[in-house]
Amino acid sequence: MSTEKIRVLLWAGILIPVVYFGLLLIAPLLYPGFNYVTQYASEMGSADARHPMVFNTAVMLCGVLGLVASFGFFHAVRRLGGNSLLAALTGLTLLLFGIATILSGWFPLPDERHGAYGLGLAFQLSPLFLALALWRVRSLRGLRTFLLVVFVVMTFFVAVMMGVGGLVTRANVGLWQRGNALAGFPWLGIAAWRLRRELLLR
Repeated sequence: MSTEKIRVLLWAGILIPVVYFGLLLIAPLLYPGFNYVTQYASEMGSADARHPMVFNTAVMLCGVLGLVASFGFFHAVRRLGGNSLLAALTGLTLLLFGIATILSGWFPLPDERHGAYGLGLAFQLSPLFLALALWRVRSLRGLRTFLLVVFVVMTFFVAVMMGVGGLVTRANVGLWQRGNALAGFPWLGIAAWRLRRELLLR
């Protein structure tokens, strides 16, 4: 695959956080009374929401972008001389993230399939695999360090969301989920942008 095609695919990684956080700003306007502190974001796509398809369609778009980005990251790492196996694992975890996100939009709450059977949990390993895949690419040392920090922060938020420490309650679950999103989405755009730039310099 040509460098230019890889750079185009990486645009999907940049767009994921843009679409998701744009959705978090717009969707509540269509759900009078939505509470950022006490409600899950997915409740904006539930049967109780006034316009659930707005949220669910945007979520599925994020999933499609995740599928595209998975190939972009895989090919970018290989083109830059990174580890092929770890590049494949990075791509695989992003692919599973894409599938899980599409399913979460296709099966909104309270459908039990909304959780995509846990497929999305693989996404927590994406920044770790990407950092390790780029370990020998000296010019990306800063990106590697950033990704390792992201992995630690993501692990913390996922552990909390799964009940570790008993910090999450119905009174604050929305805040914790927003924190989890801030840890889990922006790095995709930053890493994709940095890889696009590195490819251009090569």
